[in-house]
Amino acid sequence: MLRKKLNGLTSQRRIWPPIDYELIEHRAKGRLRGLVLNAGAGWRDVSHLVDGQLVNQDLRYGVEERTNIHIFSPLHSIPRPDATFDTILCIGVLEHVENPEEIVPEFFRVLKPGGLVVASVPFLQPEHMSPTDFQRYTRDGLDRLFRHHGFEIVEVKSIFTVYHTLHWIVHEWLALRRTLLFRMLRYVLLPLLAWRAQHSSLTSDVLASAFQIVARKPADRTNLSGDYSPS
Repeated sequence: MLRKKLNGLTSQRRIWPPIDYELIEHRAKGRLRGLVLNAGAGWRDVSHLVDGQLVNQDLRYGVEERTNIHIFSPLHSIPRPDATFDTILCIGVLEHVENPEEIVPEFFRVLKPGGLVVASVPFLQPEHMSPTDFQRYTRDGLDRLFRHHGFEIVEVKSIFTVYHTLHWIVHEWLALRRTLLFRMLRYVLLPLLAWRAQHSSLTSDVLASAFQIVARKPADRTNLSGDYSPS
């Protein structure tokens, strides 16, 4: 009983908020209206945040049990016509694909002129394979990825606190050994970091767990293919 309680105090689940945390601001700003593509939807339900029609996309995994996926396809080949969606959500997905330079132009293609992409990607997060894990992005790297393919950048910001960053890294570090010292540090450091993650607003680009970008497809771009090189 005591061990179960202690394990609960050190769990990663204590510190990570629901998906609403990353999207509620965008709903308030009217960015989740119209036809919204949830790219790489997984099992997460964002339907309660979308003021319009939600289309969930993902890869097919073996014997498929999910009933919430409307499009089964790779992200670099979305079977929809040009200029279909008003908004594309891509939350915690681009680190798991090997070809983001092909995926972002595809987002550009299926997005309506003036439409938005809201994407979040990790920076200082340990490896988490689902089923693969290829890259991390700084603020500049994420900005470049979308700008290079024709998007206008509305904003790029760090999300989560520095304590979210530290909790995950320390959690992985202290799982490497089962010595008494490591167990003691686990029960001392992780609850403290979890409490700070829940009660602090301290953020830093240098210690960001992840970055979120809002990028817009230009409304007046004559080249709608996504093949764009900045001047």
